[in-house]
Amino acid sequence: MYHTSVKPPGIEILNAAFTPMSADGSINYSPIPHLFEHAVQTGSQGVFLNGTTGECMSLSLKERQCVVEKWFAYRKETNRSDFKVFVHVGSCNLYEAAQMAEHAQHHGADGIAMVPTFYFRPKNLKALADQCAFIAAAAPDVPFYYYNIPSLTGVYFPMISFLEAVVKRIPNFAGLKNSFTDIVDYQNCLHYAKDNYALYWGTDEAFLTLYQIGNRHYVGSTYNYMSNFYRKILEAYHMGDSDAVHKLQGNADDIYKILHQYDGIVSGKEIMRYIGVDCGPVRQPLNQLTEIDSEALLGKLKQTLLFTYADIKNKAVSQP
Repeated sequence: MYHTSVKPPGIEILNAAFTPMSADGSINYSPIPHLFEHAVQTGSQGVFLNGTTGECMSLSLKERQCVVEKWFAYRKETNRSDFKVFVHVGSCNLYEAAQMAEHAQHHGADGIAMVPTFYFRPKNLKALADQCAFIAAAAPDVPFYYYNIPSLTGVYFPMISFLEAVVKRIPNFAGLKNSFTDIVDYQNCLHYAKDNYALYWGTDEAFLTLYQIGNRHYVGSTYNYMSNFYRKILEAYHMGDSDAVHKLQGNADDIYKILHQYDGIVSGKEIMRYIGVDCGPVRQPLNQLTEIDSEALLGKLKQTLLFTYADIKNKAVSQP
């Protein structure tokens, strides 16, 4: 057993970082130190930059590189080299992805990840492996991870087949960042990977389900504001309190349903503002909530346990 102030043994969580924006849609780099400290305070072991949560495909190459530079500058300034920073470099332009991989290696990234090209999509596993090998070779000294998110890329191959195809081909291959719900395939990957590769689960809704089958690596947006909630679930699980697990998981499901009513990234940024870690609005083509919708979202979330466990810095947000 362990207490809520102690992370479960062997678990690693990376917060999927939001990209802070100004009202005009430009990136606001000034909150990055605040976001860094918030990530540390959530108990995470690092962050995942320029991913889906970070609105990566709405950012330019230069903007993505600048986001990376600001995070690493603050890590260096505060001497936090033990706090991991992974960088997503995926793009429809493989040459830009290679530039971002090289840039991430130069700044000391602990890992790079990539989605496949999703306009000219790889038509078979060999084509996908070719893409991964090209990008991994641009940053040969950094662990390379494949980011599987077919709901957005339209690219899906069984990940167990992918692992078998790339592990001997890419020297710095380190594992997966998987945001898909084929749990049988992923379970096969876990057994295949053993202790040789790290598999980061990216669908937060199935956090406990994957924990129960042995997953210990996670990347997701909700860890930014639900970290204590997950700790409470795991505490109840390890204490054998199935009733508490059932109730907490049911409440978590209620939160997820509310988030998806408004788009997870949009509502996630709103929650960050509610708890006092303002990341600003989203950038087009995502649509920012109106003031009325934001108030409705807040009202719904207050009916859940979210703010009971969230680390609230905004005193204007009353807890239920």
